[in-house]
Amino acid sequence: MTIQADIDTILAQEKALVFPSFSEADAFALGCHIVRLAQSRGLGVFVDIRLWDRVLFTHAMAGTTSDNEDWVRRKVNVVRRFHCASYRKGLEMKRDGKAFGPASGTNDADYAPHGGGFPIRLADGPVIGCVTVSNLPQREDHKLGVEAIALHLGLDPADFAMD
Repeated sequence: MTIQADIDTILAQEKALVFPSFSEADAFALGCHIVRLAQSRGLGVFVDIRLWDRVLFTHAMAGTTSDNEDWVRRKVNVVRRFHCASYRKGLEMKRDGKAFGPASGTNDADYAPHGGGFPIRLADGPVIGCVTVSNLPQREDHKLGVEAIALHLGLDPADFAMD
């Protein structure tokens, strides 16, 4: 896969994986989807689902550390600022030969343009929050979150696969 191919796939994911509405019950169900998928594969991930005003679901599985919570915070900041998947933002910057830093109004202490953060976008347009997975290689964090979102929305995850 080329960087541009992954970016194009993520753009399609972001366009299709939108929610008609999003509630506390949705956050719980989606979080449980992610945890079950990780457990079935023997993976340990940190899961965070939030609206911009509060955390709705968080779970740290065996194998995660307090560092994962900071990675989540930094990935969420990318999604919140740019309204796109954190992995897409990182890939676009790599493609364009750019880095986060003062020129972009960001810094490494507060922003992580790495895979795992995916926007909660409502069908009528606004991004209201973020689903974040941490503790796997960044592409795998992204893929796990996307798979669970597709399942939650009743869609076939294979239609959104990156491989």
